[in-house]
Amino acid sequence: MSKRQNRGNPRGHSNNSGNNLRDVYSRGNPRNGQSNQRGNKQNNSGNEPEVFYCPELSLVLPKKYHTQPKEDIIQVDGSLLEGGGQILRISSALSCILAQPISISKIRACRPKPGLSAQHLSGLKLVAVACEGDLQGAAIRSTEVTLNPGCVRSGEFSVDTKTAGSVCLLLQTILPCLLFAPSTSTLFLKGGTDADFAPPIDYFRFTFLQYAKLFGIKVSVDRVLRGFFPKGCGEVALNVQPLKYLTPITITERGQITSISVCVYICGTLPSSLTERCLHTAQNMVQRRFSETKVPVKTNLVRDEESFGNGWGLRITAETSLGCILSSTGNGNPKITPEKLASETTEQLIKDIDEGGCVDCHMQDQLIIFMGLARGVSRVRTGPLTLHTKTAIHLVEKLTSAQFSVTKVEDCNLGEQSYIVECKGVGVENVYLAEQAEFQSV
Repeated sequence: MSKRQNRGNPRGHSNNSGNNLRDVYSRGNPRNGQSNQRGNKQNNSGNEPEVFYCPELSLVLPKKYHTQPKEDIIQVDGSLLEGGGQILRISSALSCILAQPISISKIRACRPKPGLSAQHLSGLKLVAVACEGDLQGAAIRSTEVTLNPGCVRSGEFSVDTKTAGSVCLLLQTILPCLLFAPSTSTLFLKGGTDADFAPPIDYFRFTFLQYAKLFGIKVSVDRVLRGFFPKGCGEVALNVQPLKYLTPITITERGQITSISVCVYICGTLPSSLTERCLHTAQNMVQRRFSETKVPVKTNLVRDEESFGNGWGLRITAETSLGCILSSTGNGNPKITPEKLASETTEQLIKDIDEGGCVDCHMQDQLIIFMGLARGVSRVRTGPLTLHTKTAIHLVEKLTSAQFSVTKVEDCNLGEQSYIVECKGVGVENVYLAEQAEFQSV
């Protein structure tokens, strides 16, 4: 089976309007079934998620960059290992970037509600639009989909999950794709910004993006309106810059913990006493744990007016002398006391620190796809590999020629359960930017 790198866009689009995507929504809102001359959206009905695209390009590349049809379809078993939405996210992103058709079966087969949920469907539709692909089987509760990708393109993309589905999981799906687009893309995502079983938006902004920068990734978050279960309606607007290729990373030395911050936010009409109790509990636990080393503990209590509905949450972050960031987050809900939420969130961070990794347990798997696509060898020190991380490695190796190895590290100073994850990446190149560089050098 041959592996194909990113291709050019055979079909260019022009756009002379200077209006932004928010203006597009106010003039011709696809949620209300209205048409809009600037863009096009996928056809759907009822409460299914919608994806709206506004082209930004006036670019037509030579024929040598046009996508060539590929007959080989890689079969992906959606029930393997983690067996959830992560398989969809990584597989569809790599399909888009590598121009590799895929068929995913047994989607979320072992979950209480098998098949695609609104959030998964949103991500698949978004990738299909971003690569002008042919997506078959895309419907709520579908257990099999096929994606035949076209060409990665840039522009303005909007997604409304119409639920509290996580916008951060949508970002995990689409971000790798847009890195290999011709120019900067704008995303407007609507759904849940702080959802259970997903990274909250503050983790994406203040933890993930710090590591993403090491690969050369540049993302600017322009707006956040928080949205919570069950209504969602949160909004995130951001810009993604393309790059020529991903730089490999080496994060194997953590250094000393230099500071810990405890940030609690609250939105809507909820009483401040919830967050005060949470903050007090987390602060006391951290101070007791690091009393001997006297690590400074910073606290921040924020009432966020930019939100839709009521919600609150906690983020605890440890920073090190060598620039590592480890975070643990929790979302408040009526079924858990503020004290218990603070305790569980703090204990997870302490566990990550004690295990000796340079990244926390939730960052591990998010780095794998970028390591696989990077040009060169990446090495990251982690705690025990999570099932999500093992799944990510399996998928990247299956869909690319990247080679991973995992080695246990014996180091009594930084925990007894740390590992070095090493990857020889495939070095995917953005042919759009390569063409520009070639032209400029002439």
